[in-house]
Amino acid sequence: MTTAQTKLRGAISALALSLSLGAALPAAAQDLTPVTFGNPTSISISLAPLIFARDAGYFEDEGLDVEVLEFKGTGVLLPQIVAKRVDIGYPNPDALIISRQPGKEHLPLKFFYDVTRVSGWEFVVPADSEIQTIADLKGKTLGVGAMTWGNIPITTALLSENGVGEDIKMVPVGVGGPAFLALENGTVDALNLFDTQHATMEAAGTEIRRLDMGAKYTGLFSNSFIAHEDTLAEKPEVLAAFGRAFAKATVVCDENPEVCVKTFWEAYPNQKPSEGTEEEKLASNVTVMTSRTAKFSDFQGGEELYGAFPREGWENFIEVLHTGGQLESTEINVDSLYTNDLVEQINDFDKAALRSEADAM
Repeated sequence: MTTAQTKLRGAISALALSLSLGAALPAAAQDLTPVTFGNPTSISISLAPLIFARDAGYFEDEGLDVEVLEFKGTGVLLPQIVAKRVDIGYPNPDALIISRQPGKEHLPLKFFYDVTRVSGWEFVVPADSEIQTIADLKGKTLGVGAMTWGNIPITTALLSENGVGEDIKMVPVGVGGPAFLALENGTVDALNLFDTQHATMEAAGTEIRRLDMGAKYTGLFSNSFIAHEDTLAEKPEVLAAFGRAFAKATVVCDENPEVCVKTFWEAYPNQKPSEGTEEEKLASNVTVMTSRTAKFSDFQGGEELYGAFPREGWENFIEVLHTGGQLESTEINVDSLYTNDLVEQINDFDKAALRSEADAM
């Protein structure tokens, strides 16, 4: 742990312990339970709350010793959870839904915490573009990361529902600079990438405008926490403790994003921007981080319950994947995909008190 992390840990450990209602005894009084967390890609600032929960001691205060692992895709990660070599994963829901089709091999996995509560995918155009709606993309060129990306079936379904159908040209543009340049120089009329990519473009000074995808598609949750069915049955308290620590970190990062970004920089100094003043670097990364983390607390006007999945969201996901050609049948057992049984335990802390303390960090 770095000097800055040690100072942060010491400053807020008493707060974390006092707010851990119903949590385990302090870590000093017991052995920590090892937990492996698998991310389907390299860790980026979009998961800053996870790193904050680890380095500010929230996991430790819950009696957990969390190891963060990186994988090259959901297809590599899920088998590791099935084999119980990874305890908790952070994949998209698509793969599990597809595995529940009649005749497919049952993956003994289940989601237990809705992290990214609304879609991380967006359609953006230059701020001064004549394109105002998804329907206006008819006859246009749309830049996508790659034609093999998991969002393509959902994009195809959305375009079809808006009357665009196949009357659009999709062009793979990758991510980062090449994708941004393609939009800026008119090679593509719109981009269909994920939120942090578009926020990075904005932070660099490019003015863009997001197109309304409609409630059905905006409400499609994304990466969330999944575990083996055996782990849910045998160690629910461990999963609840993990979720509670992450929920606390999410509250802090919402309330004080600057301290969350700085903690992330301590852990991943190579991801700190290299150009600009310290204030500009911080403002840039806050913009990028919150483009994703704001979705962790987007309850769509409903009750503030971290981790709770809406059943309607799963039903919409099944319908969209079927429309997009990923599912042959919509006869999917929705209850086999997720559980909200841990939600009460996950939310067993004083959110108002934590927000007040976060302001002063």
